[in-house]
Amino acid sequence: MSNIPIGPVIEGVKKTGKFVKDNKKEIGAIIGVVGSIGGAAKKWKKESKTDDKLHPRHNSYLHYKTKILTELDNQNRNELFQYIDEIEQFIQQIKNEEKRGIGVKKPIHKKRINNWNDILIQIKNKMSTKDYLEFIKIYNNPNYQSEYFRSFEGHVEKFKKLNNVENYDGLLKYIAEITSRNIEKIKKDFLLKD
Repeated sequence: MSNIPIGPVIEGVKKTGKFVKDNKKEIGAIIGVVGSIGGAAKKWKKESKTDDKLHPRHNSYLHYKTKILTELDNQNRNELFQYIDEIEQFIQQIKNEEKRGIGVKKPIHKKRINNWNDILIQIKNKMSTKDYLEFIKIYNNPNYQSEYFRSFEGHVEKFKKLNNVENYDGLLKYIAEITSRNIEKIKKDFLLKD
């Protein structure tokens, strides 16, 4: 074995110990800052990797849940219709995966379908409500130009055509069919007589 002088090592440890003892508050603060920066960096790295690893349909689900559902009031019928169509396609994809897959994943598929159905119900209800309110506006003002029904002018034309007939049964049935409202409520809201 070679002879390594141990004296300088011991001297260095003593100096380091004295430095730490004299500056322990400052060193503690620096360690705390470094630790919090490290924790934040780990958290950011984990979050950025999570989005990349998620299934595209799950990313869409998160987008619907956090963004689209909060902005439904600002959407026109065409946009709501597209959302409904897309969600119905996602549900069908999950059902197809369930048929091809093994029985162990059935609860997972069921949960996914239920999650998408919850969003679908909210969008359909919003569309139904907005349809109903727009029909009331058109009924009360035949010159009203509905931006909401842009690309769905056929609904407005049929509504106006049925509104010009003396017998309101067709109009009531049409509104009930489109908006899923009770005919008695429609009569009350539209001030229609029997």
